[in-house]
Amino acid sequence: MLPPVSGAGVSAVYGSFWLGNTEFALRAGAIREVVNAPAAVSAVPLSPPFMLGLFNLRGRIIPIVDLRLLLEVPDSDAPDRKVAIIEDGQLCIGLMVDRTGEVLNTKGVARVDFGPKQGQPKDVVVEGLLKLDGGRRIVQILDPFEILNLEKVPQGEILAGSGAEVAAASRGPRLNCISFQFGHTTCAIDLRHVTEVMDAPEIMESVLVHDCFVGITNVRGKTIPVADFRNFMRDTARLRDSKSVPPKRKMLIVETEGGAIGLLVYSIDSIVSCFADEILQFTKLALPRGDIVRGCLLGNDNSIIMLLDHDALKRDPLLVDTARRCNEIHPVEDRAKTRSKTQLASTRLTFIVFTVDMRLALNTSDVSEVIDYPTTLLQPPFAIDFVDGVVNLRGELISLIDPRKLYGMPVAERRGERVLIFKQDGHKYGLVVDSVDKIVNTTESQVGEMPSLSHHSKSKKVADDICGCIKPVPEVTIMILDVDAVLRRCFNLVGEDRISSSVAD
Repeated sequence: MLPPVSGAGVSAVYGSFWLGNTEFALRAGAIREVVNAPAAVSAVPLSPPFMLGLFNLRGRIIPIVDLRLLLEVPDSDAPDRKVAIIEDGQLCIGLMVDRTGEVLNTKGVARVDFGPKQGQPKDVVVEGLLKLDGGRRIVQILDPFEILNLEKVPQGEILAGSGAEVAAASRGPRLNCISFQFGHTTCAIDLRHVTEVMDAPEIMESVLVHDCFVGITNVRGKTIPVADFRNFMRDTARLRDSKSVPPKRKMLIVETEGGAIGLLVYSIDSIVSCFADEILQFTKLALPRGDIVRGCLLGNDNSIIMLLDHDALKRDPLLVDTARRCNEIHPVEDRAKTRSKTQLASTRLTFIVFTVDMRLALNTSDVSEVIDYPTTLLQPPFAIDFVDGVVNLRGELISLIDPRKLYGMPVAERRGERVLIFKQDGHKYGLVVDSVDKIVNTTESQVGEMPSLSHHSKSKKVADDICGCIKPVPEVTIMILDVDAVLRRCFNLVGEDRISSSVAD
C-alpha cells in the first residue's frame, strides 16, 4: 500500500452522515438524494451480509447496502435511518446510514488521501480523511466508485425513459409471468416456457441425485429429474422468520435443450402481466446465478420480483446434462414420443386451474393477473348479490364477481381467496376463487367437449358457461369457464348499465 498523501486547500463540497459516533462523507456531486428507509426490501439471493436487498423508488430498482455491516461498525439503535442514493455515471445504489450530517465546504481543509488498497470491502471503500477544526474532527471519505463496484452487489440503472413513453404499438406482446417463492426470494418466469405447474409429486431416489438434483419423478408416464430450485440458485442465506416452508411444495416443469426437468419451489404466488419495456434492468448483476436473471418486475404491492431468462435457463449445462442422462437411463416409449411430436404440432394452450367448489380453468390469455383477495373493498351505491365490492387496483376500479353467489353454490368461510383479473370490452373484472391450484399447458387436440354433469341446479348453471374440458383427466374433470358467458349471465341478471357503473363509479 502506498503511504497516505496529505494536502491542504482542497476545494470540494461533501455531504456528511453518521454511523453511531463516527462521521463519514461523500462528494456532494455523487449524492442524488436522501430518502427515508423503505418499509419493504426484497432480498437478493447469494448476496453478501451487508447487502440488504432491493427496493422500488418511484419506478427504479435501487440496491441497498447497510454501511454499518459493510464497514463493520458495531450495531446500535437508530430509530429513523436514512438511505443516501448515490450515483456515478449511469449507476446508482442506496447506502443505509443512521442519520444525515451537514454539507461540508472543504476549502482550506486538510485532507489525507489513501493509496490504492486491496482486502476486505471496508478497507477499499474509504479513500481518505478530512481534518476539520484543527484536526479535532475527523471525517472519513468514502469512494462512490468503489462502492458501486462492490463484488456481488447489483447496480441499479438510471433509466433513460419511462415505459409509459413508449408507443403502445411498439411494445410488442404482453407477457404473462408466473411468480413463485423459492425461499427468501421471489422469482418469475414467462408462462410460455413452463410446461406445467403442479403440487410436488412423489420423488424417487436415483443415480441422478447430485448437486441441486434430489431425485426423479414420473409425470404421466415420463420420468424427469427434479431439482431443488433454491439449491440450483446456490442460495444458502438463512430463511427469514416470516418465511416458513409450506407442508406441500410446488413443482414447475420446464424444457431444456436436454429434455424436461422439474423445479421444486416453495409456493406459487401470482401471475404478473407486463410488456417487455416494463422489465426493469440492471447494468450489472454480479451474482453466481446472475446469468439466468433477465431483470426485475414490480409485484402488486411494489415488491420486487426477479424475472428469469428462460433462454439461459434452458441452456444451463447442469440442467441440460442431467435431463439428457435421465432420458438415456429412462427412455420414453416410441408411442409416447410420437404422441409428444403430434402434440407439439398442435396449437399450444395454457390454462390456469382453480377451485370454486369444483375444479375449473381459464385460458391464461383471458387472465391479466392474479392477486390476493383485497383487505379493503369499495361498496357501490346499490347492492348486487354476486358482486363482493369494487377494488382499487393501481388506479383502476374493478368489480369482484363471486361465482359461489352467481351460481348458487354453498357459501364458504373466507380464507385465503385469490382473484383472477380478466378484461373484456375495455373493462376489467375480478373473479373470486377459493384457490389457484396449478398451470396446465396443453394443445387444442387435448381440449374436448364438456362432459355431462349431474342435475344439481348449480351444475346446470355452470354447464351453461362451460366451453370445454381439459383432457386427459387422470384425477378429475377440469372444465373450462367461458368468461364471455359469465359476464352475459351477470348482465342478464342485473342489467348491463348497473354492473358497468359499478366498475366506473
